[in-house]
Amino acid sequence: MIVKYLAPALVIAVAANLALAGTLGKDRPVHNKQNWYEEEAPWQEASAPLPDYPDSFDWREIGMPGEVKQRVFIDAGSIQIGSDGVTRFTLRQLSSKGAENISREGAHCNERSLRSYGFADPEGKRWIESTRAKWQKASFGDPFRQTMLKNLCPDGLAPGNAEALLTNLNKPDAKPRKK
Repeated sequence: MIVKYLAPALVIAVAANLALAGTLGKDRPVHNKQNWYEEEAPWQEASAPLPDYPDSFDWREIGMPGEVKQRVFIDAGSIQIGSDGVTRFTLRQLSSKGAENISREGAHCNERSLRSYGFADPEGKRWIESTRAKWQKASFGDPFRQTMLKNLCPDGLAPGNAEALLTNLNKPDAKPRKK
């Protein structure tokens, strides 16, 4: 006797669940199994030619840990955030003996890597393109790259714009210096 009443109640419950599921899923995107396993296209760096050599620089010092012997600066006016997620900037490294190296660099925050695009020729007021420019990951035992990425990638992410990056660089330990 219970089976006589249970069967129609079960049919009604199943129908109600199906109807409810149909209305709840209307706003959700439909996933088909083919898309679940589709890989994203690999990241590709945008073409970024070297900029014109600047007339002057607006250096901001990056505080380095004790293991890094040189002083390191970023030119505030050179910062560019690319559509490819790469932060490009001009870097100055000054050794304890006064030797200076100025280069055009890039940081890819998502990959935690850096690369050099070119080197400055201050006498000729030009950039010399790097012949061996490749991305180099920051490893645990590399305090220079670790510190650079900490300053260039606040919270481990690419900055939204140059102003956001400058705010991070203008912390009390980032001292403006003009050349």
